[in-house]
Amino acid sequence: LQKTLHLVDVIENSIQRGLQGTQFHDRILGYQSGKYTAKLQEGKMLNLGILDQVIPYVTALMENKSAMGVIVAAPTAGSCGGLPGTVMAVADTMNLDREAKARGLLAAGVIGALIATKSTFSAEICGCQAECGVSSGMIAAAMVSMMGGDYLSSLSAASMALQNSFGMVCDPVANRVEVPCLGKNILAASNGVSCANLALAGFDHVVPFDEVVVAMDSVGRALPHELRCTALGGLSITPTSKQIEKNLQAGIDQSNGMQ
Repeated sequence: LQKTLHLVDVIENSIQRGLQGTQFHDRILGYQSGKYTAKLQEGKMLNLGILDQVIPYVTALMENKSAMGVIVAAPTAGSCGGLPGTVMAVADTMNLDREAKARGLLAAGVIGALIATKSTFSAEICGCQAECGVSSGMIAAAMVSMMGGDYLSSLSAASMALQNSFGMVCDPVANRVEVPCLGKNILAASNGVSCANLALAGFDHVVPFDEVVVAMDSVGRALPHELRCTALGGLSITPTSKQIEKNLQAGIDQSNGMQ
């Protein structure tokens, strides 16, 4: 618990750094989290309830990661926004304390450890379902735990969240972990909180968690290698992706030349 309380501090600092705005020369996206917060305050967007706190937190973490800031890989750097951002946002929205945040992360960690016994966190092996997909299952369990649900409900929530994530490919634009990675972290958060409520409401997950993990691993390994973090398929090979990659490389070359 003490170690996880330290991680809570690291995550909260990372979120605040992201919300304040970060800069880095070799990245695609600029200051996105600030845009969301500003428009929300203007009342010009849909009311998404708790997600309106989750989305800027998740985005802030991804932006801090892309600026080479300190983050907590949960379960990976590419999926570092979904779980920590959701846990912190939900706790802040519901006025839960630091220990509740730590216990939420620990509950998620148990799910991650169970998944690791039968599958992987590697997008190179199983696509993004091994990163953001797994993250959504961890989020779902964390949310149930933070709401006082029992462990069977946590497993049910994780089962449903994972079932919804089968086949998620990894195809980063310009070979940077930003697009569509940010959107998939937000998707993981949205899926996770939704499945937590489904489990708390008593929805039937039908397929047990253990069976879902085995099936998910089989699906992930069946994905073409072009769609498993190789930048050889999907969005990675669109003309826009290739042009962004050239532009970023030219900027790096110019910077190195100036040095």
